[in-house]
Amino acid sequence: MKTPVAAAETDDPGFVEVLNSLVQGLISQHEPEALWIIHIDNWFDHKWLRFSGMGGIASPFLIGGLATRYDSVKVEFYQDKLTFPPFTPNRVLGQWSYIRTGDDYREAALPVLPHDSKRRRSPMNLQRRIQDLSHSACFVWYSGNTVANGRGSVMVYNVAAGGLESWFAAFKRQEGWKLQATKGVSRDDVEQLLQNRSS
Repeated sequence: MKTPVAAAETDDPGFVEVLNSLVQGLISQHEPEALWIIHIDNWFDHKWLRFSGMGGIASPFLIGGLATRYDSVKVEFYQDKLTFPPFTPNRVLGQWSYIRTGDDYREAALPVLPHDSKRRRSPMNLQRRIQDLSHSACFVWYSGNTVANGRGSVMVYNVAAGGLESWFAAFKRQEGWKLQATKGVSRDDVEQLLQNRSS
């Protein structure tokens, strides 16, 4: 597969090189039927990992230990069934899809996008499950504006017959781009995926 991501004007080419190495490592390791690469405006942190959206729950208003009424309170939802992270449409700078053809991947417009171009209410986002879109796919989100920020983030959701995996990695520019933190995956596993950078 040729390099899937080209650096946009606000993307640091060094970070995009790291991203492309991760993508190459992921498709070598998992061989998904479909690959999605999604460009998000600006930095996002580990709290987006497995985040499904905001929802309301009933909360009792207590007087003397007794519930006198119930109010609706907004809470963050992290569900067991993995859903698409609810980035607002104006943060989604691009979504590119690739399908596997033999041992390679080619860009192909798939009929359903991971992120809709219109805003949705949070309860609708809570029902947008990854496995409903595909049973063999790798979704890779990456942060933009890395030239100015000097830091970048990558989030991966991988769907396969064996189940789902999801993880987050943060990088910082310091004499090159260095892995700074991970969530849901070991540093060693991410470093192994990055081996493609030197090969």
